[in-house]
Amino acid sequence: MYTARLADVVYVLHAFQKKTQATSKRDIELARQRFALLSRK
Repeated sequence: MYTARLADVVYVLHAFQKKTQATSKRDIELARQRFALLSRK
């Protein structure tokens, strides 16, 4: 689960079920995109 805290609010950027040791690049990139979108507001 990727989360971000901005001001006094915690946002869940992405949640997924891990099936392997590594986190897929797709999941990481999706969380980064959502954080960037959230940061612009």
